[in-house]
Amino acid sequence: MSYYRRFVPNFSHIAAPLHRLLKKDAVYEWTVENEQAFQILKGKLMLAPILKYPDFAQPFILTTDASEEGLGAVLSQGEISRDLPVAFASRTLSKAERSYSTTEKELLAVVWGMRYFRPYLYGKTFKVATDHKPLTWIMNVKDPGSRLLRWRIKLEYDYEVVYRKGALNTNADALSRISILAAEMGAPAEKRERVSDDAVIATILYEYHDSPLGGNRGMNKTFREVSKRYEWPNMKRNIESYVKRCKSCQLNKNLSPRRKAPMEIITTARQPFERCALAIVGPTDVTNKGNRYILTFQDDLTKFMVAIPIPAQDAETVAREFVQNVVLKYGIPEVVLTDQGANFLSELFANVCKLLQIKKVQTTAFHPESNGGLERSHRVLVEYLRHYIAEDQ
Repeated sequence: MSYYRRFVPNFSHIAAPLHRLLKKDAVYEWTVENEQAFQILKGKLMLAPILKYPDFAQPFILTTDASEEGLGAVLSQGEISRDLPVAFASRTLSKAERSYSTTEKELLAVVWGMRYFRPYLYGKTFKVATDHKPLTWIMNVKDPGSRLLRWRIKLEYDYEVVYRKGALNTNADALSRISILAAEMGAPAEKRERVSDDAVIATILYEYHDSPLGGNRGMNKTFREVSKRYEWPNMKRNIESYVKRCKSCQLNKNLSPRRKAPMEIITTARQPFERCALAIVGPTDVTNKGNRYILTFQDDLTKFMVAIPIPAQDAETVAREFVQNVVLKYGIPEVVLTDQGANFLSELFANVCKLLQIKKVQTTAFHPESNGGLERSHRVLVEYLRHYIAEDQ
């Protein structure tokens, strides 16, 4: 239930009786109040729909609000006051932000809400609903303060600010105060195991970084995963030092500059398995089971990927492994994109696609960007495997 808590209004209030059972030294006693809270939450999650599915052909509404403690934002669609939510967002204010004026807090909520929902709003015309009337004219002030000027520059969007009375702005208003409610209801923080033994720390770092399940991830990803379960003094600095001294990372990772790709309209699928990609990685070193290539399959929308080791890349092997490890396990995709390899262009593979009613399309010759999503996944896969393949494999 907590996984979907941001989609359920007043979640912390409803779940308060359940949270009390998680307190330290609390006596576990399942009362009528607990049962009622559980049934209400279960019912909320079964309501259809909890959220409105976003329709990118229709305009969005961003409703924001700020309180003395936090910010709230709701992304919705429809007529204002009858709009259905797409997603909720909220956060608490920092110590410095709490000293802002009311107008600055309200504008901060708008700036933060736009940044949070940027993938939905960028490049589209939308409305910003607020219960703070000065925001309807503040963007036209001729001589704004330095902070307002910086925020105005950040708002690189096509939007219209609409005033909405506070009594009608309860969705975002409640979210901006959710931290206060959580504190009053005694919502518990996630419990993490405190570690002090150096040997245990070394084992944790090995499991979360060096082992095949760790995958020699970078410092930030390793820290995020470790911090979900453990904590110790100077943990972040300790993990950063450990990753920097990792010999395998120094040998096998390519340091490439970060480049910001231009925003472009692309033909992204609208549902899983509507459009998928298929390719071959290899040849690699021969494994103990005689495999030399990797057949990769990726869904265009969710980026779900399957990597299948195969001994050869002939048409018969590729078609058999595709059917056994993809079609029979996950279902039949509508469209499959491949390169112009002889195995994918063969009559056998074409007949398999025809039999399964799969529309098969090819990339442009010598233009791997046509299948850029899967090619980028190959880079991660190959980088991962390099850490665990010996020179004399």
